[in-house]
Amino acid sequence: MQLLAQHGYGNGNKVQRGLDDGLIDGVIFGAKDIAPQKLAESLEQVQESHPECVRLFDPQYYATLLAAQPGARLGWLFGQDSYTYFQARRRRDLEREGQVLDDLRTVLDFQCRLPVSALIAPNIVIRRSFDSLEATVAKTFLRNAASSVSELGDVRPLYATLAISSAALADRIELQNFLQEVTEIEDPPTGFYLLLERPDNSITSALTEPDLLSRWMLVNHVLKLTGFQVINGYTDVLSPYLGAAGADAVAAGWFNTLKCFSLKKFEPVSDFARRPVTRYLSKALLKSIRSTELHDLRGPFPDVLNGLPTDDAYDPEEGSTPDGISEVLQNWDGIRMMNELVVEGDFTASLDACRGALDVAEELYVRIREFGLTMRDRSGAAHVELIREELSAFEALAEL
Repeated sequence: MQLLAQHGYGNGNKVQRGLDDGLIDGVIFGAKDIAPQKLAESLEQVQESHPECVRLFDPQYYATLLAAQPGARLGWLFGQDSYTYFQARRRRDLEREGQVLDDLRTVLDFQCRLPVSALIAPNIVIRRSFDSLEATVAKTFLRNAASSVSELGDVRPLYATLAISSAALADRIELQNFLQEVTEIEDPPTGFYLLLERPDNSITSALTEPDLLSRWMLVNHVLKLTGFQVINGYTDVLSPYLGAAGADAVAAGWFNTLKCFSLKKFEPVSDFARRPVTRYLSKALLKSIRSTELHDLRGPFPDVLNGLPTDDAYDPEEGSTPDGISEVLQNWDGIRMMNELVVEGDFTASLDACRGALDVAEELYVRIREFGLTMRDRSGAAHVELIREELSAFEALAEL
């Protein structure tokens, strides 16, 4: 399974370092955080230095329904020297199939001029339910994506965006009916670019909310079994479980807004942004913990460390606190290590490996608790049992 960088604001040379060090297999650039001219230059640079790497561009069209909000944070999507394909749309605009077709062609035509390895078709987010106008509009985008590319004469692979909010996954029957419709599209794309929208902008809650992970795994599994290629954006520590379900690629970035997909990143600012806390992704704990927690744990419990070269950036003499780029590289390194749980082409073996890792994590959390060290609630062991339950729920849904 491939690991991609989810590009965002403040890239610096993170992506280039990740590629050079063999930690990532490519990059998904996001329109909001990079100017059109800079995008073309960055794609060319990546192509020149690593010609075989995955190079994708997320047009972030799903922000179009938020664009008319006063104070919307659209970055390079809207304004002077921005992306010409992006326009504010109202929901009733997209009820007209003609508007959807026009927007599809415009967005894809822009990408056809870029040195990307594949195209990503635009779409909106299904925020409420699969029995809604949003879902109808989303299916119109999906049905017409491949034909729009054919009209443009581009033969590169096409990934159709399928963005679903966690609320829409609540109804299992609606989800299964929707997936049946999607897999029966007459003119299908090569694959799908999947986005799980979290209104609370937290990847942590995706590990503690019942039925969420198992149903997102089901989406991956059904699409993969039907013959589609599947790329998941903004997955971070969910990566190995999605890989076990059949995902071909996963992506993670360097801030919370790049580790979890949420439309909040485009909405007006409602509060002051807090300085991000430096973290360490521990495979043994199956979580990302604060560097201060790592500092307390690494002495009595050295197995919280991954034993990878990127551990060197967490010098105990410096309080186990890394610099910015080292934290990003360590996160990718840790995810890549977690992804080794995935046995390609064998769902059962992959799930068994994930359960084995959960057993190891559970035992380690018990030892830490008995030793008397207290971890923050979000860094505790609550996710271990829930993930175990979600894996079983997925097996039941997928009839494995």
